[in-house]
Amino acid sequence: MISKVIRATLLWLICLPFSSPAQDEKYDYIASYGQHGNSSLAVVRKNNHYGMIDRQGKEVLPTEYEKIYSFGESTSNWAKIQKDGRYGFIDRSGSIVLAPVFDRIYSFGSKNVNWALAMKDGLYGFIDRSGEIAVPFVYNEINSFGSYGVSWARVERDGLYGFIDRSGKEVVAPSYQRIGSFGSGGVDWSKVEKNGLFGFIDRSGKEIVPTKYTSISSFGTITNQWARVEVNGLYGVIDRAGKEVIAPKYERIYDFGTKGAPQLALVRKAGLYGFIDKAGKEVVPPTYERISYFDKENSNWSLVERDGKFGFLDKSGKEVVPVVMTDLSSSFHELSDHFGSRGSHLGRIGPVKKFWVSDFVGEYALIKSKKSWNLGVINTDFEVVVPVEYKKILVDTDGNIHVWK
Repeated sequence: MISKVIRATLLWLICLPFSSPAQDEKYDYIASYGQHGNSSLAVVRKNNHYGMIDRQGKEVLPTEYEKIYSFGESTSNWAKIQKDGRYGFIDRSGSIVLAPVFDRIYSFGSKNVNWALAMKDGLYGFIDRSGEIAVPFVYNEINSFGSYGVSWARVERDGLYGFIDRSGKEVVAPSYQRIGSFGSGGVDWSKVEKNGLFGFIDRSGKEIVPTKYTSISSFGTITNQWARVEVNGLYGVIDRAGKEVIAPKYERIYDFGTKGAPQLALVRKAGLYGFIDKAGKEVVPPTYERISYFDKENSNWSLVERDGKFGFLDKSGKEVVPVVMTDLSSSFHELSDHFGSRGSHLGRIGPVKKFWVSDFVGEYALIKSKKSWNLGVINTDFEVVVPVEYKKILVDTDGNIHVWK
């Protein structure tokens, strides 16, 4: 029984990590084997620098490093080392697999790719698990793969942006001041900016819309198929194929249906208004100073004004009433100013002090109720020819009176 205990004790002593007095004198400190994640090697320190020895006491890594990290911190089979403020890797035998020439080395997989991001001389690139350079160190910044709605990673060089793919290939050269996420503008493209002008690239990296626009709206702001584009304060539209449907020539393009006609969009050019249809065709040239809402009470027509005269458009854009009618309501004053010896009543409609009157145009003038703001018409004899019941009254060139409640 005692012999068995002695044999077991001897076997235990033999298996203990061996450190000779000579080794103890050679190094300031010897760590336990396996303490740094490698049971075959131990970290040693001499003059405040670190190296590694194997179980036979052989120095497999000279004591010239400021720090030796544990195996498995960055990747399972390597340990990071630091020398002269720079980083590299050793393998489990203590051999250098990546010389310490890098400012920083990040963990493998930290950018959603099976590489390690590293910095060298202030620039970023990637190394693979064999220690080879997967992406050259030419970038000021590299974002994570997949963070812009695409499997690529955005890269920056000298303040300009592009993309690399998962093979390390530069699929979009860094030539843009800004690159947006794919799909963020209502279309499966990425909005890009170059020299202060905007365009789009597609998922192949092709510039599908050239960077020539001062601004580009999201698709769906005018109609689902279009985006509004601007060049020097003038607007046009592009479609979902990237084609310029309307060249930038309008001061403003409104949404379809804003004037009550779903198939027409109001446009303004040189301060005048017209309409375009959903094919981009100018169905009503912009020649009107004002275009009102298409009104059901007015046969679904729109009142338009040009050079102080009025007419009507229908929803096809046709001028159904020529622009020849006059609006008498340009200015109003007290109706009582016209009365002295005439008395204080205007026919049967009531005291004159309850009304305003417009200037006479030809033989007619408008009167307006101070209570209801309704309009009527009187002639030069101050006879009521149209009762005070209407919201809009126009007179055409033939003297015909047109009224709307």
